[in-house]
Amino acid sequence: MAVRPLFWFASFTLLIGCGQAVDPNTAGAGLVELLPTAAALDGWSIEEDPVEYSPDTLYEYLDGGAPLYLDYGFQRLAQGRYRMDDGRPSGITIDIFDMGSPLGAFGIYASIRPPEAALRPRETEGYRSGTVAAAWRGDVYVHGEADDDSPELIEALERLMAETSAGLTGDASWPAILAALPADGLVHSSERFVATDLLGHAFLPGGILATYEIEGREVHLFFSDLGSEAAATRGLADLRAHEARRGEIVGGSPTFGAAGFRFSDPGMGTGTAVAADRFVAGVYGDLPHDSQEGLLERLVTRLAPSASGD
Repeated sequence: MAVRPLFWFASFTLLIGCGQAVDPNTAGAGLVELLPTAAALDGWSIEEDPVEYSPDTLYEYLDGGAPLYLDYGFQRLAQGRYRMDDGRPSGITIDIFDMGSPLGAFGIYASIRPPEAALRPRETEGYRSGTVAAAWRGDVYVHGEADDDSPELIEALERLMAETSAGLTGDASWPAILAALPADGLVHSSERFVATDLLGHAFLPGGILATYEIEGREVHLFFSDLGSEAAATRGLADLRAHEARRGEIVGGSPTFGAAGFRFSDPGMGTGTAVAADRFVAGVYGDLPHDSQEGLLERLVTRLAPSASGD
């Protein structure tokens, strides 16, 4: 089955995978109770009993999309299916994901959200794009999808998502790690958490990406927590070696961070990268190095409290 985004949330303990009973004391066993009941929509019924999926059975539902969710910390999924009572075959599916952490829920939401989606301040954030609606709050990511774009189904989708959203009680705060991003020039909702292989590099074990508009140009900021200063130094050296092979290490170096370097990459444009305590951080795009590095230095300064545990 194709990977799909989500929208509001719900919970009720019942089934795992192909009909196995769920112990109500097991982790994640409250999700089904968040699913809207049939009373939420006049003229609609619950098509079948809610179903739950675990990390071991997620492949049965998401097929090739399961590894992405597992990378972000997936714990459990509760699914409800709703159909109109007039006999038409079209319906709506509501999926509620326990992603194990706010960062995981935000990460999967932001990774799937269409760039053109009009955002809504529902819970922490949400949207509807065509037949799909999604949102996240705390550890939970919710996805709703209508089978077609008829007005009746879209209206029902909105109502089901609102009903689910009303039941969410998790922390509505954004993941704390995003606070390190400088606010000036940040493109709204461009922040992303990448669970593994930041910028496609195995030596950068996940991290944060964000887009900025500075001097009328677009640049991208990134940072990855490697866990220790020694590991960050090695990660930066690996990044430098990669850029030396792919593009060019250019003259000059930043005056902040450790062992930083400037580079020119055929796909990324000009860029700068540094090691700062346990982090590898960098910036790249269509902007001169000196202007880029003002942004990068502000990031490094804001990462310092994170590194000290404050």
